[in-house]
Amino acid sequence: MKESILDDTIAAISTPPGQGAISIVRLSGAMTFDIAKKIFKPKEKFDAIASWKATLGKIYDNNGEIDEVILIKFKSPNSYTKEDMVEINCHGGVYVSRRILELILDNGARIAQPGEFTLRSFLNGRMDLSRAEAVADLIQSQTEVSLQASLNQLDGKLSERITKIRALIINSASLLELELDFSEEDIEFVNRQELLKKINKIKEEVENLIVTYQAGRIAREGVKLVITGKANVGKSSLLNRLVRDERAIVTDIPGTTRDALEVQLDIQGVLFRIVDTAGLKKTDDQIEMEGIRRAEKHLRSADIIVHLFDGSDELDENDFEIIKKIENIPNKKVLRVVNKTDLLQILNRSRLLANSVQILSISALLGSGVKQFEDFVLQTVLKDENIFSQQVIVTSIRHYNALKKVLESLNRAVDEIKKEVSPEFISVYLRDALDSLGEIIGAVTSEDILNNIFSKFCIGK
Repeated sequence: MKESILDDTIAAISTPPGQGAISIVRLSGAMTFDIAKKIFKPKEKFDAIASWKATLGKIYDNNGEIDEVILIKFKSPNSYTKEDMVEINCHGGVYVSRRILELILDNGARIAQPGEFTLRSFLNGRMDLSRAEAVADLIQSQTEVSLQASLNQLDGKLSERITKIRALIINSASLLELELDFSEEDIEFVNRQELLKKINKIKEEVENLIVTYQAGRIAREGVKLVITGKANVGKSSLLNRLVRDERAIVTDIPGTTRDALEVQLDIQGVLFRIVDTAGLKKTDDQIEMEGIRRAEKHLRSADIIVHLFDGSDELDENDFEIIKKIENIPNKKVLRVVNKTDLLQILNRSRLLANSVQILSISALLGSGVKQFEDFVLQTVLKDENIFSQQVIVTSIRHYNALKKVLESLNRAVDEIKKEVSPEFISVYLRDALDSLGEIIGAVTSEDILNNIFSKFCIGK
């Protein structure tokens, strides 16, 4: 696979389409310098241009000059891909960069696939697979938390932990393999109780990584905060107030919101995905029923549920039906919020305090209490997930699943040790654990895994 991928010279526009000050066209592979030499005319000879030096020149085709550009030359192995590589900084705009790319393709390169520059970086040994994945996460980062998590992974902090755990397993597995070589002599190279202690210590390391995934998922995807309640309690008004924009339609007519509306909000570096849902109630209207079905689906996948009440109205059967519905969703953080504090307050709050749940008060119309609401949900996330205190967190579901397989294999190895079986049975599960760890950093991988990972990258990266 590696040879076939690396045979071609690839090119792509690495900047987003549209008008701008500059566009960047990248070129990597064995023919890179030959192609660049044909189309780029600097004042000095191309071969004399030093690596990593920005050089002014002009791009020409058979019809004449296309653009005046700055070209940067990266000689193998000191480049992003560890191949000969060139970056052409041309004037911004769709037409100029496309003309240059077409000229490069006409001279023997092919268009790069999504993520192919980073794929080559991985295949050529410049970075392991977890660091390559961090490149895509870094590009997609939307908040300080997600940025820092991506940078830590790109710096190799996760790789270091995985490599350390693999080394510990290899040490134990190698002693067992050595026993197999001397099976006829019945020599025990590692005491089984000592082996149990070693594997349990490794299990602890793996478990410590696994438990970071919830924080890592939030760092990468954000906190899903779902606003629910009966019709006309101010759910859409709260969403509009939080995002400082009129994103949802607000009227005095109950049932205005018939579908879920999701917006994103950065609260002090943490991404919140705020979902405004249809009011939950009994109805025969087919459209309203579909909106309620979607609202209930969002409740089940929420990280935080905000149950909104109308402080200017008494609690009714509809309110308690929604309370019961939420209580039937396991392991959910629920925040009860009383809205419309700008009106005469009628709601009996003591009836909401049965479960000792803290109740916040706001006026979505005037904005009072909204800052306290934001601070409360932020502290709920930071307290429970401890995002800022951990340098190494697992942000990828692929890594999370691999670590769970590692833990399962180690547990089976422990079971085999306790059964006092032959070392080859223990060794099988230790090798399985090694393979699962290898999937994270790319020591063990498949073409399907690579295709799935790099197909999610943007073209040109």
